[in-house]
Amino acid sequence: MPVYNSKQKVKSGMPLGGIGAGKLEITPYGTLDYITYQNNWNRPIANPNNKDKAAGLTGFHFALYINTKAAAICKLLQTEPISNYNTIQSIEYSARFPFAKLVYKDDNLPIEINLKAYSHLVPGDIKNSGLPAAVFEFDIKNTMNKDIEVAIMFIGRNLVSRNSVGRINNFKKAHNLVGIEFAHAKPLSSDHLAGDAFIGLPKDSGKISYLSCWNMQKENFVFEPNVSLEAFDYFSKHGRLPNIKMHEPTQSQSIELGGALACGFKLDCNQSRKVPFTYSWNFPQHFLGHYYEKFFKKSSDVAVYINRNESELYQKTACLPNIINSMGLEEWLSDALLNNLYTLFSSSWLTRKGDFTMYEAPLICPLMGTLDVYFYASAAIGLLFPALDKKALSLFKQHIRKTGYVPHDIGLERIDLPSNGTTMILWKDLNPKFILLTYRAFCQTNDLKFLKDMYPSLKKAFEYSLKQDKDADGLPDNQGFDTTFDTWGFKGASAYNGGVFLVSLLALRRMAEHFNDKRLAKRCIDIFTKGRKSFEQKLWNGKYYITAKSADKDYESCMLGQLTGQWYAYLLGLGRIFPEENIKSSIKWILKLNDKDSKYGATNSVFINKKRDLESYHSQNIWPGVCYCFAALAIYEGFVKEGLQLTKKVWNTISVKNKNPWNQSDVILAKDGSYGFGDYYMRNSAIWAVLIALAQDNPSVANGFESIKKLVQSSNS
Repeated sequence: MPVYNSKQKVKSGMPLGGIGAGKLEITPYGTLDYITYQNNWNRPIANPNNKDKAAGLTGFHFALYINTKAAAICKLLQTEPISNYNTIQSIEYSARFPFAKLVYKDDNLPIEINLKAYSHLVPGDIKNSGLPAAVFEFDIKNTMNKDIEVAIMFIGRNLVSRNSVGRINNFKKAHNLVGIEFAHAKPLSSDHLAGDAFIGLPKDSGKISYLSCWNMQKENFVFEPNVSLEAFDYFSKHGRLPNIKMHEPTQSQSIELGGALACGFKLDCNQSRKVPFTYSWNFPQHFLGHYYEKFFKKSSDVAVYINRNESELYQKTACLPNIINSMGLEEWLSDALLNNLYTLFSSSWLTRKGDFTMYEAPLICPLMGTLDVYFYASAAIGLLFPALDKKALSLFKQHIRKTGYVPHDIGLERIDLPSNGTTMILWKDLNPKFILLTYRAFCQTNDLKFLKDMYPSLKKAFEYSLKQDKDADGLPDNQGFDTTFDTWGFKGASAYNGGVFLVSLLALRRMAEHFNDKRLAKRCIDIFTKGRKSFEQKLWNGKYYITAKSADKDYESCMLGQLTGQWYAYLLGLGRIFPEENIKSSIKWILKLNDKDSKYGATNSVFINKKRDLESYHSQNIWPGVCYCFAALAIYEGFVKEGLQLTKKVWNTISVKNKNPWNQSDVILAKDGSYGFGDYYMRNSAIWAVLIALAQDNPSVANGFESIKKLVQSSNS
């Protein structure tokens, strides 16, 4: 798994949260950062000094107190300095989403202490995968030959509402929990930051104490860097907190309100103790609301639910990692598969009424559901959450244009105002991808009602695509910047779009047969036959399929995604749609040219003379998601070693070179391996296509897939 230490510069932390619930990130420095659970996906609350690493948001801290009778030790459980407070020496950090483990190292500590931080992710279980909460379970072991007194503290900061005036921290008892609720006494109904958050501990955790409020801000107008951690000052002297409650909301702008909860206990020699803090939230002031609001009215309700059901929830969350571990995969691949699911927490909406979608890139390109990107991401989402996958596609069905054109996205931070694309020309890959995505969702669920509902829109999408075939050769004609590669303008018949279109015809034929629509099924086959012949005649150069061919230009480069349609045909169980010898030859040349071009991945476009195609930003660089899908295709065709080598190369660029696996870009620069365009990008979860391909001939992986399907089915029942 990605293993880091606090001396390295790691740019993101593993997200904790829920599908559609927002998140916070637990960093290798023992801190929390990049909070988006307050309906602020594209405006994270973060340490303003973050640049080379995710240092952590001031005001959220864990602390440890030890009294050995000979001496008392108290430290913040983080390595990032804050004011003059004592911190831990170092931290070893490892993570497989949604679990992170922090092992604290300090020569002055007479104990062993680690933290397991996690949220709940259960394939197929939408409610429990959308819980707005994180669990921080500390495990402390006394390594001395005598008993000692130990206490753990969680400090939180009240971020509720835009206005600090009116914030209030309430000491609260909720069933079996004791905690601090962060709230606001008088929020505006239009304030999307309004809601509440809660730090809770089970009553039987130990001797629980609290300091529900103090002002962390020491200077007028300035919060950082001179911060007051009054709770830590008291805690370091007494090993507990003073049990002081807040009675009135804040009345000043120069207050950053803190609250703290602590738990103390005695540990005998070699005795261990677990202390589970739950941090939960409820921020209903989103214009579409959150799915979790159907079940919970307050953040403390969430914490109570988790506490009551934690054993079952934990076991269910551990199921997917356990299944992956059972497949006999190399460690790096298991890590990559699980950690590439992180966008489910970082980039998703799950509304009050159950609509689901994902950001393309919440910070730099906050378009919702972007279809050409979701085409790749759905390899994972469709497998693990088929009900959400169908919801995502249904939103596009609702917004298909009267002409039959399927929009590029369903809105900019909304789901009811779709756009045609990021460029002026209408795109040629969206309609066939919509057809393919729908058929994949049907294959996954056998939901005939869903298919019947989608079918009229599929036919409209099909008719629109046919009109893009200007020369009647059975292939839509590209007109420039009109595919997912939207800075790369090729014209005429293209390998990328042509292949995707051809396999969409086969998929639509299968769906037409379900409704005994013989006329449409025959049209699909007739057009497929003509189009495949044109594809071979126009694009095959004897070695590989060239990027594109128009009346006035042959675009002779070797494109990494030239057989994307063939990959998807395998994904759908449709077999080979092109000659076997041509497919294998293309794969060999892609490995020889594109894969060899950069040590950081496979470059999108390279010429036969091994020169990188510098025509555009997209042609000359690496897309991890496209690399993974080519790797899957290679595996289907017997190039298992080569496919896995490329997958590992890309993952190492992300997790080792960039040290940023939980905030990935869509583009990696081929020249130096640094990140290019994109953030929290959903396309890269296409790495699950590699696993799906491996399942075809690997019994252990195939058995694991059956276990995943059973897990999803049992969660839906």
